[in-house]
Amino acid sequence: MYRHHEHNLGWDASKVGKAYKALKKLVVNCEVPPGTRLNATAISNVMNTSVLPVRDALIQLEIEEYIASSFGKGYYIKKLDTKKISEHFEFIKIILTHAFRENLYEHSKFVMLPSWGDCYLVSEFLESFSESVAEALNNRVMQDLVHESNVRTRYIRWLDLHQPERLSCIRDDMSELLELLNKRDKDAAIANVDRQFSAMISTVPELVLEGNRRAGNTKESWLETLSTLSAES
Repeated sequence: MYRHHEHNLGWDASKVGKAYKALKKLVVNCEVPPGTRLNATAISNVMNTSVLPVRDALIQLEIEEYIASSFGKGYYIKKLDTKKISEHFEFIKIILTHAFRENLYEHSKFVMLPSWGDCYLVSEFLESFSESVAEALNNRVMQDLVHESNVRTRYIRWLDLHQPERLSCIRDDMSELLELLNKRDKDAAIANVDRQFSAMISTVPELVLEGNRRAGNTKESWLETLSTLSAES
């Protein structure tokens, strides 16, 4: 499972853990141009660490398919992939639908909606909601997979929330969903989830193009961003 190493005692504070977290955040936020070669020496210099923990972090990220490798050419950044991102959204929908159909989710935690003027807070709310529902399954593997899908779709969700018409639609749909869960109307809740995710998935191709375009504009700044992330970790 992808998160197994993150549960190891002391892993966060290790040199490998710090390099992994900083590089992963950079990749997840699409702050490196697709096709960029990830040179371990250059990265270690920026992060003020030795090459070995950086190489170990890159190996882990490649195992988890956040980055790619090419024989003899090292590691490099992949483009956002429409099919894979859509599959992650579809997986989250399946988990939510299953939990609601089987009456596994008790509506209690999410009694307050976030401030809809802050896209970061809204994105965190949406992720937290789906992971809370997954937790009701009492299946750690499913919980980890939902978390992983949220991480891999995070940037696309963020771009989606920056479209005023979509933000308004998501706000209304989530308000309705919470009311339906409170009323224990599972059929209507499932229909709401299906509608929300169908709308989300339909926007993915356009958002992937925009995400890759934006990532391509970070060529001159990504090492500087990594330096900042490294200092924060």
